[in-house]
This record gives sequence, structure tokens and C-alpha cells, in this order.
Amino acid sequence: MNTLNNQRSISILIGGVCALSLAMGLSRFGFTPIIPLMQRDIGVTEWSIAVLASANNLGYLIGAYISRKQCIRKNLLIWLGVGIVSSIVTLAAMSLTLSETFWLFLRLLAGFLSAILFVVASSVTLGKGRSEWAGYLYSGVGVGIAFSGIFTPMFDRIGGWQASWQGLALGGSIFGITAWCTLSKALRLEAEGSAKMRKSEHLIRDYRWYVLLVSYGLEGIGYIITATFIVQMIKAMPELSHIANQSWILIGLAAVPSTLLWAQIAKMTDIKVSLMLAFGMQALGILLTVAIPNQISILVGGILFGGTFMGITSLTMTLASQMKPEAQMQAIGELTTVYALGQIIGPIVAAYLQKNVNILAPSFFAVSVLILALGALMVLRVKDIILKDCKSE
Repeated sequence: MNTLNNQRSISILIGGVCALSLAMGLSRFGFTPIIPLMQRDIGVTEWSIAVLASANNLGYLIGAYISRKQCIRKNLLIWLGVGIVSSIVTLAAMSLTLSETFWLFLRLLAGFLSAILFVVASSVTLGKGRSEWAGYLYSGVGVGIAFSGIFTPMFDRIGGWQASWQGLALGGSIFGITAWCTLSKALRLEAEGSAKMRKSEHLIRDYRWYVLLVSYGLEGIGYIITATFIVQMIKAMPELSHIANQSWILIGLAAVPSTLLWAQIAKMTDIKVSLMLAFGMQALGILLTVAIPNQISILVGGILFGGTFMGITSLTMTLASQMKPEAQMQAIGELTTVYALGQIIGPIVAAYLQKNVNILAPSFFAVSVLILALGALMVLRVKDIILKDCKSE
């Protein structure tokens, strides 16, 4: 029986990794390595790119907020299928038109579906006492990013920006089919138990929860600025433009094992301490990229950024599952909502700073925000230590 349960858990884990590869790595962030191709081939302006990025982030915010509702929790199987199929369709459809209005709609929809699929896949994969799989699950985002970084230049050589979108849709189909075959089976097998869990869900909030929400929302701001604009920023430096795509690949490759690494660090230390360390290293990685703009610092900065942003997500979701086991899906949905809100604020501030200061200013702003998030977590950690000491006395 244990062997059967282990095989089932591994199958569910593979499906969850594939779902996040599609939802986040391709549907959400496949746009990043294609931005320069669309600028080169059809003259897409920086303003249009910012608007499309903001539309995607707005869609993600709406999807994250709705994912907390009962209409999602009661129909996980339906939303899993809708999220997978529609994410693939929106990727392919980007290549079929030159209408910026249609692109706007597609990026809005892609963001909405990414959030739904992220929350549903996380809930299914980490449910039934499988929260220890978080380190493996969130590596899926890095897998998708690495896929887009490696294969986009290949698709570009075949047919430019259009073939790149179509190629990502093809790769997304493989991830999507695997995700559906595994996760849908898990949902059917666990339907009765899941129904009982959904009835008892009630998220209780305290100051620790609000600190976690604030820090994760700030991470959304700091992270999205770098994730969206790093390729464009490096390409704007003539002496470094040749490593722009390599930096994106490196970020994805660093993200793949990062969640497992941070899970191990959390076991050796403490999950909150690990989270603070991850925030500090991410801030350092971004700072290296802009403060010392040379090939080595950009690649090292890319490794630090790629090696922390999904680690922060994995640690945060694991901590949330431990804090709120009775309302896991609602907790994940609420955290994803504030993260998405941060991703709305980030590009707006970045666009303003690029226009009125310089192209590097948004990254310095991102570093400041991450240091603020680190400070919030440090306050929480100090309060926990004080409370523990008081109880021991």
C-alpha cells in the first residue's frame, strides 16, 4: 500500500511540476525572451511592452483573487482543464495577429489562467499531507523558464517571433497533457476527501499572517521588475547584449534546483531564517547586475536571482501550509493575490523610473523593496524569539 501511495504521490508531483511549467514558465513568462524578437521583427514599442506586461499582471491579480472563492474550490477538475487548454491556446494565438488590442486581451487572459492554474495545481499537489513536496513542485517554474530560454532562439531561427510563440505552445502542450493525465486522476480519486476539506476551510488571520502577506507582496514588486525587464535591460547595453538570452536561460536553470536547495536549508536552520536569507541573496543578485555591469556580475546576479525567486515562493507556500493547514487553498490564494498586486505596482513604477531616471533605476528600486521585505521578516523573527523566551521563563 505504501509503495502504491508513493507512486501516486510521485505521479501527482510530476503533474504539478508540468502544470507550473506551463502556467508560469511558458504562459506567463514566455513573453520575456520574445520581447526583443517582437521589437526587432515588427517594431513593438517599449510602451506597448509595458502595457502588455501590465495586462498580464492584472489578469494574474484577478485570477489569484478569484481562486480563493468557492466557485473554484468546488470545481477543481473543470478549472484544471480550462487552465491547461486555454494557456496553450493563448500562447499560440499571440502569433496569429498584429493587433495590439487582441494581444492585450490574450495577455490579460494568460495572466488570469496562470494564477488559477498555479493555485489549483499547488493545492492538488500539496494536499493530503504532501506539503513536503513543495521544494520539488515549484521547480516547475524554473523548468518552464529554462525551456523558453533554450528553445526560443531555435524557434526564432525557424520563423522569427511568430514561430517562437507557436513553439512555446507546442512545448506547453506536452507539459499540459502530462499535467492533465496525472492531476485529473488525482482529483477524481480524492474527490470525496477534498469535498470534506473544503467544507471545513476557514482562514484565521493574525499578525504573523499579515507580516507574511506584506513580505510576499513586496517580493512580487521586486521580483516582477527583474523577471520582466532583465533581457530588455541587458540588450540595451551594447557591450553585454550578446549575453541577454544566456542570462535568461541561466535564471531558469538556477531556478530548477533552487526550491530543493532552499527546502534543505530550511531543514538545517529554520524556515523563517531561510526565507530571510533568500530575500537578502535576491537583493544582492539584482544589485550585482546593475551596480557592476559586466559579464561576470550579470551572470552571477542571474544565478542569485534565479536561485532565490522560486525558493522564496516555495518557502512561503510551505510556511503558509504549516501555519494554515485547515485552509491551505485559501491561504495559497490569498498569498498569490498580494503577490499579484505587487506585480501590478512593479511595472508601473519601473516604467516611470525608466522614463524619468534611467533604464537601471527600476532595479535599484527593486533592491530597496526586497530589503524592506527582509526587514519585515526580521521583525517577525525577533518577536517569535522574544515570545519563546518569555514562555520558557
